[in-house]
Amino acid sequence: MFLHVVMMQLDNQVDGSFFEQVQAFVERVKSECDGLIMFHFGQNEADRAGGYQYVTSAIFVDAAAHDSYQISPAHTAMKAFMTPHIKDVVAYDGNVSDGLLITEVFTNSNVL
Repeated sequence: MFLHVVMMQLDNQVDGSFFEQVQAFVERVKSECDGLIMFHFGQNEADRAGGYQYVTSAIFVDAAAHDSYQISPAHTAMKAFMTPHIKDVVAYDGNVSDGLLITEVFTNSNVL
């Protein structure tokens, strides 16, 4: 599996309609991108977030599915809509063990 996490600092021009449109893009990504296991956009609730208030997280079956997502019309449209409002971004991309997410992260409190 392949994990993709993007943490964002957004400008103060975003409002409810911005987030409604982002959610519409989330649904579009879910319906159009093959090899997607999970896709989510939401508020970063960590008190150690360092100003990165929002996050997109995704799990793909493999790196190739992630690469296809990156150039998909759904992702490029979402990115074009959001980019003018992104002040800073930090991303993580990497392969993870198939069992890690289910058996270790959710059952082993030492992982978090």
